Amino acid sequence: MATKRIEYMCSQCGKKEIRFVSMGKPQPGKCPRKGNGKPHSWTVNRKFDT
Repeated sequence: MATKRIEYMCSQCGKKEIRFVSMGKPQPGKCPRKGNGKPHSWTVNRKFDT
């Protein structure tokens, strides 16, 4: 089966977002664990087939 959704997780603060493959990575935003409003570091946490 083809992957339809991907769960992204910030490697610094642990915030998670589930997005469709066609949408790509989430917007950077501001990570509370990094100083001076630096962006999240999104990594793929898991992939969903349905």
